Parts: sequence; structure tokens; C-alpha cells
Amino acid sequence: MSNTGKHVVIIGAGIAGLSAASYLLRNGYRVTLVEQHTQPGGLCTSWKRAGYTIDYCVHWLIGTREDSRLRHLWEELGAFTNKDGSLVPVVNFSDFATIGLSSGETIRLYSDLDALQKELIRIAREDERMIRRFCRSLGRLSKLDNPRTAPRHSLGSLFSDLRDRVGVFITIMQHLEPMGTYARRFKSPVLREMLLSDIPEDWSLLSLTMGLSQQLTKSAGYTVGGSLNLARNIERGIHAMGGTLRYGTRVEEVIVGDNIATGIRLSDGSVIEADHVVSAADGYQTLFGMLGGRYLPKVLQRAYETYPLFPSTVFVALGVDRDCSDLPHGFSPYLDRPIELPDGTVHHRFSVNVYQYDPTLAPSGKTLVTVLMNTWEWNKWEVFRKHDKKAYEKAKVHIAEEVIDRLEHAIGNIASHIDMIDVSTPHSVIRYTGNWQGSFEGFAPTKATLSRRLPKTLPGLRNFSMIGQWTTPAGGLPTAAMDGRDLAVRLCREDSVPFRASMS
Repeated sequence: MSNTGKHVVIIGAGIAGLSAASYLLRNGYRVTLVEQHTQPGGLCTSWKRAGYTIDYCVHWLIGTREDSRLRHLWEELGAFTNKDGSLVPVVNFSDFATIGLSSGETIRLYSDLDALQKELIRIAREDERMIRRFCRSLGRLSKLDNPRTAPRHSLGSLFSDLRDRVGVFITIMQHLEPMGTYARRFKSPVLREMLLSDIPEDWSLLSLTMGLSQQLTKSAGYTVGGSLNLARNIERGIHAMGGTLRYGTRVEEVIVGDNIATGIRLSDGSVIEADHVVSAADGYQTLFGMLGGRYLPKVLQRAYETYPLFPSTVFVALGVDRDCSDLPHGFSPYLDRPIELPDGTVHHRFSVNVYQYDPTLAPSGKTLVTVLMNTWEWNKWEVFRKHDKKAYEKAKVHIAEEVIDRLEHAIGNIASHIDMIDVSTPHSVIRYTGNWQGSFEGFAPTKATLSRRLPKTLPGLRNFSMIGQWTTPAGGLPTAAMDGRDLAVRLCREDSVPFRASMS
């Protein structure tokens, strides 16, 4: 392994920061990774309560198919190798989701293209032509993460591969269309309601089709062990290569001299010097806090002033002391009696995940169930928690009671089996991750945000980089992992170091 002698400090131990640390270490850089939380992963996280492991992030992960390009990335990072040397098991579902509608209709988004097409035609025969076109586009999009080792036996196979790539690109561009605009192209009110059941009208159609299309080729399964387990697997490789990880360490300032980043100042006043500083932390906190608003290009100023964000969440975790294999793994029931949150938002549905397929998250014979409601009213939660902590805690109890009541009405045999309750709010997200406005994934995937690249470096500031979800609208774990790799490739090129991908 070459030794550049250069010291890189990385702020934030989410997936982007972990990936950058891993690739830089294997290329001879010295790395110090600092994280304000007490564990890695950022929003790719889990936590313990009463014998349960509550998982916050991964419901499906692009790159789980063994012969795919992104699987190779996860394998390089060691994300799919557990502490005992076993491979992380992957569960692929027969359906992507089950959605309840106001009419009482239930729609299953199957992971098989023929079954999905039949289901959509069943509920909206008047839209059969549009449905068939939609399913053909899903088929093209499913080739996004094609096998990295596809055979090249003939000129014909080369042209076929090129045709697939062009088809994927064209389909992605078509699917930038706002969801509201696309939904209105269908005649069926049932189908329109389904398309907009969980996705804002101004978000891109890709918000639905990217994940759904990858189910068709079993390229986006669930990784057993949960979200934090993936982060811990990457972290273990960083330790093995001699990286320094400092948890419970908050960064106050990126130190700059003569327009060169030279290190970071921590909240206790101590300084860590560096040859290069990388922020894989919250973008707003980095630009306007650690850098004090200096070196802000117009494109980033415009992004933080005008780009819509992913929401924050009210998240309820329930321990259920029975086997729940009779329930769908993921569903969104329509609530005849909506839930009104303390922030004023009213919810006619919520997203339910039933983890009967992951026995590592619950004691034997029991099941973890989580319920998620989105909200953009993050500030109301901050004010609420600050001014009346007792009322805030009481409100969390009430939310859990409301959720249990609606679940009992929707599926039954739940209320009498609850033996663990935990509630997270936007305040919780901000407290543990520092994410701006409690957003769980940065800038939202609209046509405008997805059509413009955001810079990874800042004009006028040398030896500084930004990576992660706040530099790539629509974010996602694969994007974060690739960001870390791309950073290492760039620094190696700048330092004339041959890049190596493997740890050995």
C-alpha cells in the first residue's frame, strides 16, 4: 500500500463519511473520522429498546443482487460481511407495498412485472394502454443496476448492452416528470389516488419508479440485521486499516487560513489539523455554521433558499409479542379517522413495516412493527420540546395510542400484544444527526433538483470537499457510498497515487 503521508479529517460518520474513510485508508491516507453521535451510520441507524432493535432506515437497498455493479461497491466496503464472517442475508419480497385507498380498494404493487400489470389493469381497465406503457418503462428502468460482468461474446451483445444503457437513460429523463402531472394522465381516480398516496405532486415520478423497478430484478432487497449493522460492518474495516474514529465529537468550525482548509475546531476548543477536510455532515450546518457562510456559490445559496426538502418524520416503533407472519411486510392503510399531530398536520394514512422477516430485530416469537408519518413542520416540534418538555412527552404517548388504535382497526390482534413502545419526532432527528429541518434525506427529488448538479468543492477554498446526501438531490445510501469512493479517486488523482479499490 502506498503512503501519501497526508492526513484527511472527515466530519460525519454516515455512509458517505464511512465510505470515504474506508477508500482513503486503503490508498495510504491517514484518516480521522469525527462524529457528533456515539455511533456510526447517521440516519442509517438502529437502536435498542426492551430487547428489540428498532430500525429507522433500510426497507430496501439497491445493490443487493449478487452480480450487480452496486453490489460490488457494497462488497468493497465490507458492508455485507458480518462480524462473524457470515454474509448479510437478503430478503426479496413478492410485493413492493400494499396501499389502502379511500374507496376501500386495496392495491398490491407486485415485484413481478406481469403480476403488477394485471393488478393495475384490474383496478383501472380504462387506463390499460397507459398502464402497459408504464410497465414497459419499469422494465427498462430495472436494468439500471445491470450485472457488472455481463458477457461480451459478440458485437451484437455490445450493441445490446449499449441499447439497454441508452434505454435506461431515456426512461430516467422521462420519469423526471412531476408525479402530479403524471397522475393526471390517468382516467381512473383510484389509480390517481394510489400514485399520490405517499408522494407530493411536485416530486419526480422517479420517487416511485426507482425503487419499484429494482424489485423486478431482485436488485433492491432487505438486508437482514438492520441499518446500523451495515454501518458497523464498514466501520470494522476502518478500524482494521488503522483509521481513527472519534464519536461524541462535535465540530464547531472548519479552520481556514489563506483560503486553505487546514483542520477543524471542536466544541471543546481543541483543534485537529489536516491536509484535507471533508464534510460528510449536514450541508446547512457545514456551509453556514462551520464555514460561517463564506465560500458560498450562487448554486448552493439558491438550493438552500428554494429547493424543497425531504420531510422529517414522526416514527412509532412497537414491540408485538406474537408472530406477525400473517401480515404484509409493508402497507399503508387508509385511515377513516385521520390522526392529527401536535404540529397541525393531518394524516389519512401512515406507512407500516412489519419485520417478521428479520428475527434479529426482536426476541424469539415476537415482531418489530414500525409506523411512519411524514411532516415538514419541524420547527413546531423544536419549539414544543423547548418550551414544554412534559407536554412534549405526553404528546408522544398520545401519538402511540392513536397509532395502536388505528392499527387495531386496520388489521386487528395488535393492541393486546404490545410490550414495547418508542416514539421519535423531528426533534429526535435533529438531536442525534443535526440534519437541517430534521429532513431524513436532504433535497427532495423534483425535476428541478434532479436536473442540476451541486458542487462537491467550494470556489476559493482549497483542500476542502463536501460529500453525501446534501450534495446530491434525492440522496440515498448507494449514492452516499459512491460519493465516498469518488472522493478517494479524485484525491488519489490529484496526489498522483494509483487508486486501489480493494482492502488487501
